[in-house]
Amino acid sequence: MTLRQQFSLLASLLVVVLLAGNLVVTVINGRDYFEQQLNGRAYDAATSLALSMSQIDADDSVQQTRLMDVLFDRGFFEDITFARTDGETLHRRAREAFSSGGAPEWFQKLVPLELIPAEADVTRGWQRLGTVTVISHADFAYRDLWGMISAEMIWFAWVLLIALVALQLLLRLLFRSLVRVEQQALAISERDLQVQENIPRARELRRVVEAMNKMVRKLQAIFAEQAEMTERLREESYLDAPTGLLNRRGFDQQFGHILSRDDEHSGVLVIMQIQNFAEFNLNAGRQAGDDLLALLGKSLEQWRTDYPHSLLGRRAGADFSLFVPCADRTQADDIVQQAFSLMSVSALSQRNELCFHMGAVFLQGDQDDPVDAFSRADAALRQAQRQPTAKYQLYQRSDSEFDEWTAGEWRTLLNTVLEEQSIQLQYLPVISNHDQKLLQVEVFSRVGWQGQTLSAARFWPMIEQHRLAARFDLVVIEKVFNSMGGLDKNAEPVRFCVNLSPASVLDESFHQSLAELLARYPEQARRIALEVPEFALYSAEHAIARLALKLQPFGVDVGIDQVGTGTMAFAYLQRLPLAYVRIDGSFNRGVHLAQDHKFYIQSMVQIAHNLDLLVLAEGLEEAPDVNAVRQTGVDGLGGYYFTRPLDSLEDAVNWRPAV
Repeated sequence: MTLRQQFSLLASLLVVVLLAGNLVVTVINGRDYFEQQLNGRAYDAATSLALSMSQIDADDSVQQTRLMDVLFDRGFFEDITFARTDGETLHRRAREAFSSGGAPEWFQKLVPLELIPAEADVTRGWQRLGTVTVISHADFAYRDLWGMISAEMIWFAWVLLIALVALQLLLRLLFRSLVRVEQQALAISERDLQVQENIPRARELRRVVEAMNKMVRKLQAIFAEQAEMTERLREESYLDAPTGLLNRRGFDQQFGHILSRDDEHSGVLVIMQIQNFAEFNLNAGRQAGDDLLALLGKSLEQWRTDYPHSLLGRRAGADFSLFVPCADRTQADDIVQQAFSLMSVSALSQRNELCFHMGAVFLQGDQDDPVDAFSRADAALRQAQRQPTAKYQLYQRSDSEFDEWTAGEWRTLLNTVLEEQSIQLQYLPVISNHDQKLLQVEVFSRVGWQGQTLSAARFWPMIEQHRLAARFDLVVIEKVFNSMGGLDKNAEPVRFCVNLSPASVLDESFHQSLAELLARYPEQARRIALEVPEFALYSAEHAIARLALKLQPFGVDVGIDQVGTGTMAFAYLQRLPLAYVRIDGSFNRGVHLAQDHKFYIQSMVQIAHNLDLLVLAEGLEEAPDVNAVRQTGVDGLGGYYFTRPLDSLEDAVNWRPAV
């Protein structure tokens, strides 16, 4: 029973007891009053009748009877008796004063009237002739008493109803502040730290609200302090201060992680160098050089819109590096041309004394090494620098060329795959760090074409180029649902995590199509989780929030993948309704040798756990890294150290780590 219901019940009981007590007192007083009046009337009637009968002849019984009839016919008396001294008795008695309109019988039994017979002697001179006995009729008293009680009960009922309505309105007004406190507490449990602006006037409620607001402000301060410390650590370790891009260490770490993964990669590495920057810095001043670097950083940040998966960094001085995922050499050449055109109209175009060159290399497969990749890109840069004016050069391989497909062939491939839903799924288990049980299953997609198996790193750039991301994501989710049909419903529930493209999240029609798909598979929908890469928050944070709210009725979790690769503050963890975060594998690789990486992960774990979020680590391939990451307190572990991706969903669900 709620507190409001208890207050209502208690107040109702008090009002009922008060009204019932008042009613009882009214009944008793009314009964006493009517008894007094009836007995007094009977005494007066007996006295009057005795005096009248004393004036007539003692033997004139007819006249005596007439006198009794005159008094009896009025109907106010139940019994009139004249007992003569000679033993003769004249008697008149009525059963009911009236046949209808009186009090109910149960009321007469409940409220009995004590009527005393009134007696008076009939005399003549000094001779006693007899005794007159009169008893009043109670029906009239019961009628009037019942009418009075009925009217009072109706009045009491109205008073009770009005009192209860007024009480409910008052309680609603008073409990409105408590309801807001309850909503505030529930919001805190959902990581939404709200401060109440409407302070109630009642002192006790005002103190409760002020205490809750004080707690919320302290939690906000603690979270802001932790997030600021972690963000500052990331900026100092991995970001370049003048440009806001990745520094050399941050770029090499993420780039090395991409190349060292066992699955196939595909993209173009670009190195840009500005000549004569040292002389410009010396002549114009250090501040002018920093301002120029900041402008160049903003120009390169425009890549985030068209190529959200790209890596952007400053290596040293006026040397910049870019890595952009792409499908083939033709697309790589287009990307390098776009980069060259972008820098040609940047701040460099206003400074004739500065000249820039670009060297690039297309990387594809699983055998590339970061040092060798930079060496080939640097060779292309040196070739471009042989030209006196700004120029770019794409590294030409001397060995066998990559298989090149035309844009039409790519379009045919992708449309065929989507129409036939011929996407191959692979599953990578994620285990709990606490009890080694299966926690999640990551879902990866592959495409088979002309005897080749293409990883997402190979075909995904063309998916985005042809604006097919939303269709592809829906097909993958539906294939996962269909694969879940054979799972044991009584088995321990495991979430299947599917990555969504930023383009899909920004597409409102995708939101509607996804909701319709989830409605068709309600049982399976409660066992999936959808995650978005962290870099997508730059342009899609509001869309992610809308999508997460739309998915809540279906029981779908939402998470953030590749945490740590972006430059966005961690305040989004508090703003978005998330279930978990997945730390990028570049932070987990070699963590046993980098204490700052370990401290960064520990800070992320502390922030996320304060917000009731799970923290998962991916990309683990070496035992020392696994042991180091376990010590940070993460909730889940995943990577090729435990198992390679499995082709069967049932195998992934039944998989258990080796003891």
